[in-house]
Amino acid sequence: MASPEQSDEAVQVYIDLWYPDCWEIEITERFDVGILGYGIYMTGSEVATLFTVYADDHESVTEGIEAIRASENVHSVSQMASGFRQVSIPKPGNATRELLVVHDGRTQIGQPLTSRGFVCTGPVDIRGGREYWSLVTNHDRETVRVKLDEVREEMGAEITVRSMKHQSRGTAPTTLPADQFTKRQLEVFQLAREQGYYEYPKETTAGELADELGSTTSTLHEHLHKVEAVLLGRGGLTRLE
Repeated sequence: MASPEQSDEAVQVYIDLWYPDCWEIEITERFDVGILGYGIYMTGSEVATLFTVYADDHESVTEGIEAIRASENVHSVSQMASGFRQVSIPKPGNATRELLVVHDGRTQIGQPLTSRGFVCTGPVDIRGGREYWSLVTNHDRETVRVKLDEVREEMGAEITVRSMKHQSRGTAPTTLPADQFTKRQLEVFQLAREQGYYEYPKETTAGELADELGSTTSTLHEHLHKVEAVLLGRGGLTRLE
């Protein structure tokens, strides 16, 4: 039987956040790169994390890696061979590089989240000076809000809840072919989906999305149409037999 703070169904929570003294956030704010983080492995005060650095060109990736090496919170950076993973994970951007990074774990936000009952369901996407997390928990909605407030206070963090929904047994996650999109196209499409642009009736407008992204409406539509062409085309996710 679930406690008053727990739900019979898992709750999926999508958040984006910023907190001070995070080298990953600082690098994606300063350079035109994104970073995918695949889990943290504690070794005392140090942590080892697998990262994918991604961008729209190889020069930007190289520049981002040099910045990672130069960070005072990073102790070592080892490059991994391409394709070392047994399971392929789609990655945004036209250029990527896999890294094993040993760094200072004392200022990371992962532990404050997991210690409060949140489980990360996929890679953490760090881009544009913010981290994007997909979490699940058995807390009810009100407890989720309370726990996130605790993390905000502990870490001095800014946390935005992008969506919160029950993950029922019949719900299956949809995997996007992220390797077919640019970093910007993926960012625009993910925001549109999270903000309810594709719901009926729409929960947001193209103009509101464009304002949030600092873009024009025509540019927003251009990005969305390119993503939709991949998803709905002959080789996309949706096929009519």
